[in-house]
Amino acid sequence: MPIESVMKNPGRATFLGWPEIGLEDITPGMLVIAGVPCGFTGSGPGPEFAPDAIRQASRASLWRWTEPPEGEVVDVLDGSVMRLKDGAGFGDLGDVAIFSPQLEKTTQSIADTTYEIARRGGIPICLGGDHYVSFPLIEGLARARGGQFGYIQIDAHLDLQNDNPNHGTHWHGSNARRVADLDPFDPAKMVWIGLDDVCWPEEWSFGQEHGCTFLTMRDIRQTSVGAAVQKALAVAGDGTDGIYLTIDIDVVQRAFSPGTGYCNFGGLTAAELLDVMKLLSAYPKFVGVDLVEVNPLLDVNGTTAMLASLALITLLEPMVLNPRKAP
Repeated sequence: MPIESVMKNPGRATFLGWPEIGLEDITPGMLVIAGVPCGFTGSGPGPEFAPDAIRQASRASLWRWTEPPEGEVVDVLDGSVMRLKDGAGFGDLGDVAIFSPQLEKTTQSIADTTYEIARRGGIPICLGGDHYVSFPLIEGLARARGGQFGYIQIDAHLDLQNDNPNHGTHWHGSNARRVADLDPFDPAKMVWIGLDDVCWPEEWSFGQEHGCTFLTMRDIRQTSVGAAVQKALAVAGDGTDGIYLTIDIDVVQRAFSPGTGYCNFGGLTAAELLDVMKLLSAYPKFVGVDLVEVNPLLDVNGTTAMLASLALITLLEPMVLNPRKAP
C-alpha cells in the first residue's frame, strides 16, 4: 500500500486514549480505529471534521475504564463487573489520506487502508466522514478477507440510488447500492434498521426485487428495538462469514443528534440507539464497523459527537472488557 494512504495524527487525541499504531503493529483480532475525513460526496462541508470530534468526545468516557481504583466498573443494568482484558488488542491508526475532490484517488486510498488492516487480521472501526466512505471501506475489507458477508445499515435512508443526475454513481446516496454490486454481498442478506423519510422509486424497487430487508421506524414502534435487531442479525448472519455494520447518525432524532445534515424528527432516540448497540454487541462475528455523517459544523455543544462515541463504546465494550457477575 502506498505510504500516503494513512496519515498519523501525532500529538492529537486518539479514540479512548488508545495507543497510536502503524500498519506493522496490527495483529489478528485487533480493533483498529481509522478516521476517514471525507466530506465532499454530497454531505459537506463538515463531515471531514468528524473523526477528530468523535475522538475528542470519547476522551470524556475514559473514566468508565480507567478511573476506578480497582480497575473495574459495574454495569448497573445487569450487575456485571467489567475489567479491561489483559492484552486486549486495540489501537488508533490515524486518518486515511483523502484527496478532495479526487474521488477515484480517494476511493482507492480508503479501500487500500481497510485491505491492509484486514489482511493482517485486524477489525477496522472507522470514523467517517460522509456515508460514501462505507463502500470503499467494505470493498477493501472484503477483498482481503474473502468469503460471503451480511450487511446491516442503521440509517434513516436506503442509500440505494444507482446514478444520481447531480452526483453520479459514487456519492453518499449510493454507498449501499455499490456494496450490493460486490460479489461477497447478497442483497438478500442486507438489512436496514430505522428507515424513515422517503426514497426514490428505483431504490424501493431494487430492495423489493432483490429481497433486501427494510425495518422502518414504524416496524420498530409496532414491535421493539430488540425485535428489529434480532431479525437483522438473523437475516444478515444466515450462512455468511460475518457481518459488516454501518451506522449513519442521522437515524437519531434531531433533538439528540443536531450535528448531522438531515433533520430527523421521527427516528430513534439516543437511548434507543445505545440499546441497539448493546444488543448488537453480543454478536461475535462483525468483520468491520463504520459510523458516519456526524457534522461538527452543525453540532451543538458536541452532543452528536458524544453520542457517536458512546454508540461505538457500547458496541465495543464486550470485545475489550471481561465481564463477571458481582458477588
